[in-house]
Amino acid sequence: MTKINKKYYLGGFCWLVYGQMALAEFQSVSQKEAGADLPSANTLNSILHFTSVGLALVFILSLLILIASGVHFVSAGGDENVLDTAHSLWRLATLGLVLALIGYIIVNLIKFFI
Repeated sequence: MTKINKKYYLGGFCWLVYGQMALAEFQSVSQKEAGADLPSANTLNSILHFTSVGLALVFILSLLILIASGVHFVSAGGDENVLDTAHSLWRLATLGLVLALIGYIIVNLIKFFI
C-alpha cells in the first residue's frame, strides 16, 4: 500500500513541476524582449485554474490519507507492522500537504505578477 502511495505522490509532484515549467515557458524573458506573440490571458488563466484545481485535489487526498493514518494508529493495538504502515502514511500525507501548499503559493504568486 505504501509503494502505491509513493507512486501517486511522485506522479503528483512531477505534474506540479511540469505545470510550473510550462508556465515559465510562457513568460520567458526572451519572448518579451523579442516581441513575440504571448499567449492570451485566457490561456494563462485556464492553465492557472487547472493547476489550482489539481493542487486542491492533492490537498484533499492528503487530508484523507492523514485521516486514514490516524485510524491506523488508533486501531493498531500494539502491532508494529500496522504502526509502521500508519507512520509511513502520516509522513506521505504530510509531504503531500506541504507540496500542495507550496504549489498553491507559487500559483497565486504567478497570478499576482501577471
